[in-house]
Amino acid sequence: MQCAKCGREVPADAIYCPHCTGGRKSTDSDVIRGGIRGGAIGLFLGLLPAVWLLYHFGAVRGIKALVVVLPIAFFTTGLIIGLFKAKRERK
Repeated sequence: MQCAKCGREVPADAIYCPHCTGGRKSTDSDVIRGGIRGGAIGLFLGLLPAVWLLYHFGAVRGIKALVVVLPIAFFTTGLIIGLFKAKRERK
């Protein structure tokens, strides 16, 4: 079987071309760093609407819950996306 990208011979049971991806090895710390970076971006994006809600509506009971839930949800989403992205780049 030949690689569609580089044209070199690839073993039939290979999922990825070892020639194209051979130089792009990342470590577990790169994957963790990617997850933390994604989590930080998600946290920042989650804090923006939370701060706006607090400023606009005041400290109403329902808004307090949103202020807690939004950053956690965005952080978790960013963490998962960052881990998957770093894991995909690792291969």
